[in-house]
Amino acid sequence: MDRIGSAIIDFTEAAYDLEPDDEEWLPTVLRRGLPVLDQGLGVACMEYELPPEGGAPELKSVHVGSGPEDFVERHLRALQDTPPEVLREQLRPGGAGTASVDSGDNPEQLEHYTNYVDYCRDLLYITAVDCRGEGVAVVAPLAEVTSLTPQESQRWQMLAAHLEAGHRLRRGLAAKESADETPTDLPHDAEAIFDVNSFRISDAVGQAKDRTATKKLREAAIAVDRARGKLRKDDPDKALEIWKALVRGRWSTVDWFDTDGRRFVLAVPNSPHVTDPRGLTERERQVVTYAAVGQTNKMIGYRLGLSKSRVSLLLRSAMRKMDVPTRAALVKRVRDFEAFE
Repeated sequence: MDRIGSAIIDFTEAAYDLEPDDEEWLPTVLRRGLPVLDQGLGVACMEYELPPEGGAPELKSVHVGSGPEDFVERHLRALQDTPPEVLREQLRPGGAGTASVDSGDNPEQLEHYTNYVDYCRDLLYITAVDCRGEGVAVVAPLAEVTSLTPQESQRWQMLAAHLEAGHRLRRGLAAKESADETPTDLPHDAEAIFDVNSFRISDAVGQAKDRTATKKLREAAIAVDRARGKLRKDDPDKALEIWKALVRGRWSTVDWFDTDGRRFVLAVPNSPHVTDPRGLTERERQVVTYAAVGQTNKMIGYRLGLSKSRVSLLLRSAMRKMDVPTRAALVKRVRDFEAFE
């Protein structure tokens, strides 16, 4: 199943491409990533929104990349007959893996699906859903029951992180536009702009003006440029590893072309929506929120653009402030907040 190549970077690029309109964005992402997503029995992606008051997830759009003509019809029938509480659990943030492993002690969940999509025995999935329940799920039926290697699991989780960040970026920009918020003077409400020839900052506003932030943004822009260059073919896993989903928990880096066709890199605010345990800093809230949905320190760091040691430090700080002795106790305390009900 270890089918990799430059398509994992094609997929990641497409997640942050702001040129397609909202109707074309998901089909474009799916098409660019199809060589790595398609396991031989089809691929589809669905945009979801989870009602905060509970109930079944709201399906906003469905897109098919490949597969039998009746694939999506069968898939949707399986979802319609799945209890809402099970669907909500399956659409947890940052999920990626195979249904046979994920169902664990509940093998009837996979059996329920294969009763409808009866030409498969397992299902590869990505749930790129943020902590408010908005996002995208990608599914690819599998011919055999499959367990992912640690490397494969990490790769799918990284792709899920980028898809989630790209979806959140679009939603955030659309919300600002509809709310008629005062924009920055930079394109797409960016807080920094870099010239790709030198990676020197051309302009910055807000938090991006901080010297340390500017340095980190420049380093991230250079890393993304490396990932999209020769490294994407020579070592695609390394390219994906160095392209973090965010910079310092706040910014996504995206391309922008001026009227003369010159390329620049923008740092656009794209902080995850997080719960609000009182007394924690923004960064502490981010790491404990991802910890509460089962993310490892390594993946939390990848999602936020923080080092693994920085994530550990923030978790320990949060434990002290919330007066709990262990990570498990911290997770329980955070889940008790209204956002996790």
